[in-house]
Amino acid sequence: MGLLQVNTSFNINLNFDTAPFHIRFFAWIIDFIILLLYLWGMSKIFNDIFEGASTFGLEEVLIIMPFLAYHVIFELLNNGQSLGKMTLGIKVVSMDGREASTPQILIRWLTRFVDFGLIWCFIFLGSDQYFMGIFLAITGILSFILFLSTKYNQRLGDLAAGTVMVYKRVPYDLNDTIFREVNNDSYTVSFPAVMKLSDNDINIINNVVSRHRKSNIDQYVSSIANKIKAALDLEPDMDDDIFLEVLLNDYNFLSRK
Repeated sequence: MGLLQVNTSFNINLNFDTAPFHIRFFAWIIDFIILLLYLWGMSKIFNDIFEGASTFGLEEVLIIMPFLAYHVIFELLNNGQSLGKMTLGIKVVSMDGREASTPQILIRWLTRFVDFGLIWCFIFLGSDQYFMGIFLAITGILSFILFLSTKYNQRLGDLAAGTVMVYKRVPYDLNDTIFREVNNDSYTVSFPAVMKLSDNDINIINNVVSRHRKSNIDQYVSSIANKIKAALDLEPDMDDDIFLEVLLNDYNFLSRK
């Protein structure tokens, strides 16, 4: 198991345990069994009820397409998790710790044909398509070697998409730090002196503001606010909790300029 360390722009490190090979493999087995059950069930329905409907392309739409699109659909709709991944508590995330984006998930899906070439090669070899069978066998072996040799056990699709599979439920993301969305076009800085504060000071302010939203700690908020006002020589005409919120927004805006 590797440890993915994400360094944020605020000098805060986020650590994620990457999913080991055996966990990913068992998740894939679960997904494969689900797909086999789906194929078996839909085939029974078509054979018993909709006999002859395949001439209209319904079989391809209702059986083959869901089979091929299973992973991309679930990962797009379920925050990077197929049913197998969900069962074993792993998920796909971006290398920066955020949820994997739609383009990243699509890239991972498009490379599955190569990454799992060892499985597809038997299908082509069984159909006397020897060139494609051998080609996919080679690419599958190379992809497996790459998977074992990369630091975070990334398959080709992960490397191409900039994603990684993390083990267990992701305990946090960048939104749990002092990161805040600020409109760079219209935002006006109220307290430029905030940049005199250290990263540790900002983290303390953020923790106080976060706790204040959940419980009543007005006295603690006032104490911190008064110390900050004295340190920066400020006399803002606003409540202490709002003052601290504005400070955090100013810091986010100025630190990313």
